Amino acid sequence: MKKPSFTFCILLLFASSALYAQNSLTVSKRSPIYMDLTPSYNAGLPKKVITDESQWLNYTTLVHPSEPNISITVEVASGNIPDGMELQIEAKPYVGMSKSRQGTPTGKIRVSNRPRVLIDNISTCYTGSGRNEGHQLVFSFIITDYSKVRSGISTIYVQYTITQ
Repeated sequence: MKKPSFTFCILLLFASSALYAQNSLTVSKRSPIYMDLTPSYNAGLPKKVITDESQWLNYTTLVHPSEPNISITVEVASGNIPDGMELQIEAKPYVGMSKSRQGTPTGKIRVSNRPRVLIDNISTCYTGSGRNEGHQLVFSFIITDYSKVRSGISTIYVQYTITQ
């Protein structure tokens, strides 16, 4: 019996909605993430988790001392996560040479159509740019119910937003 395959395509959008024009947000790898999730139909197997760690989140922020700190949220901007699957994202702790105050990752969060805080408590800072600087992003694709997974391609747009 041929096993159906399922391909995930996550495209990334960027948004900056802070008070200062100097605030910016970028992801090091702007190309889509393609993941082939071929489910197993053997009884009793644990949930299958597939990860991608190829992207780094970089940001530059300017926060006046009397203003509240900044956070970065993530959400599905368009597309749907297929039935039987879950998408999680985690920002790793800051890596780089900057002496300013970068944000604190909030841990692994489930990505949905509602914005969730990914990095919190950001003050004036520059994380650097590109790979190996800033916060490494870990996408986890989890098959939660094999019986609901269907063959096909799903495209999901993930949006990051700077908020204050």
